[in-house]
Amino acid sequence: MAQSAPVATTPAGRTAPVRVLVLIGGLPGAGKTRLLARLLAGAPAGTVGLDSEQVADRLHALGVRLPYRLLRPLVHAVHRVRVSRLLRGPCPVVVLTDPLTSARRRGRLLRSARRAGREVRLVLVDVDPAVARQGQAERRRGLGPRAMARHVRRWRTALGQARTSGSLDGVPALVVTRDGTRSLSLERLLD
Repeated sequence: MAQSAPVATTPAGRTAPVRVLVLIGGLPGAGKTRLLARLLAGAPAGTVGLDSEQVADRLHALGVRLPYRLLRPLVHAVHRVRVSRLLRGPCPVVVLTDPLTSARRRGRLLRSARRAGREVRLVLVDVDPAVARQGQAERRRGLGPRAMARHVRRWRTALGQARTSGSLDGVPALVVTRDGTRSLSLERLLD
């Protein structure tokens, strides 16, 4: 059953829609895209899900046949434009996947959400790096050893911050395992 978009009570006592960004972070291959698909099933009207894999799939559908390592810069550039546009737009709920391993990228996303007047719900999918590598292999979008090591190092720092303080960059964070994502629902995250 589809749920309604979240609402808040205004100072005048009327209800108004709340604009929310649900940000799903984790190592590449952690299961963020699968979680996104599951959360979008039965989501409120107007909910939009964003994942860079959508851009790659669209480029492949248009006939672009390059190895992903060559396509990645274009995919990420187009994805950033889509994210920026949709965060500023009117849709009530945006669900976005991002590794969140780059503090600079995380900061830009959080600032963009705040400027757009969106509340942020942060979900961190914690998996062992070996499990994440297996996830990359399954989707045939593996990272090189150096890039993956950089993600792992940064992820451990971000995850340590979230576990110690209960938040990441000042935003309350829900840390879950891949198995733990099975019990998550968009309704729960929007409460």
